[in-house]
Amino acid sequence: MKLFLIPTLLFAALSVFSGLSAQSDVEGSADHPLLTRYPGSHIAAYETEKYFEYDFATGPISGYRQIKEREQHAGQLYRIYYEIEAGPEEVSIGEVYADYVQAFERGGIKVINKALKPKANEFGGSSWIGTALGDQQPQSRAALKLFAGTSSAGGKFALVGKLDRPAGPVYVAIYGERHSNKLVNYLVDILETKPADLGKVSIDPDYLADELAARGSVSIYGVEFDFDSAKIKTGSEETLEQIAAYLKSWPAIKLYVVGHTDMSGDLEYNRELSRRRAAAVVTALENEYGIGKGRLHADGVAFMAPKSTNKSEEGRALNRRVELVLRQ
Repeated sequence: MKLFLIPTLLFAALSVFSGLSAQSDVEGSADHPLLTRYPGSHIAAYETEKYFEYDFATGPISGYRQIKEREQHAGQLYRIYYEIEAGPEEVSIGEVYADYVQAFERGGIKVINKALKPKANEFGGSSWIGTALGDQQPQSRAALKLFAGTSSAGGKFALVGKLDRPAGPVYVAIYGERHSNKLVNYLVDILETKPADLGKVSIDPDYLADELAARGSVSIYGVEFDFDSAKIKTGSEETLEQIAAYLKSWPAIKLYVVGHTDMSGDLEYNRELSRRRAAAVVTALENEYGIGKGRLHADGVAFMAPKSTNKSEEGRALNRRVELVLRQ
């Protein structure tokens, strides 16, 4: 994840003002335009990622390290971790929670679930956040006291909501606690949904060379097929041209061309479909772009090597691909 200033968006800032003083924010950070910080907070950690598949937990712990009630969405993710150095007499965890609930109401954000000082396994409870976030915890987790545990009886809260907008919904999750007698902290995760921006990195011969040299394989999203077919769609020519340009620049290179599908349908059917799609790419490169026969070998693995989940359309789109793999 990279640090940079958040671009201006057509959102209204939501919160109130206070006389509390705040420490300096970490370099490169800023409030998201959708929600300003609670007065007196400073940003202690900040991350953003252009495309992230976020699994929002919306219910209680339902089994060992399991929460059944979840919603998965994908898009641009902003993670902003705030701290307030203040005693209970100055700021209570309930005040922070109530202010954000009010901000949701004023901004038209529909509350999916909310809780203040819940029991351990309930939505927002002390045992809940680790299970809720699982392996999608922030990269800066070590710097977040929210995950460090606390003996404080000051309480925790959680709030998840959705804002509908023409460009696609925005999802907000806020996790907070009174960590100690002198510290309140909370993490704001904001996801601006959008489809994956596929096909752009697969049409540059230099990129193909770098990826194959470094990783031994590269995913291609610019070659598309008709539904349930191995017929290559019009519009795939640019990507095929660039693959051919790479192969002509590296005449000693031989590749496996491997087809991948999503998990819709039967395994054997998808295995055959993935093979036929890979073979169609090989045939096009040989017959239309002058690549010598024998340099490319087609095969398919159906949905047995996914890039992402098959539970969302965004994930399925990432799984439908052709991969180029170096032959030694």
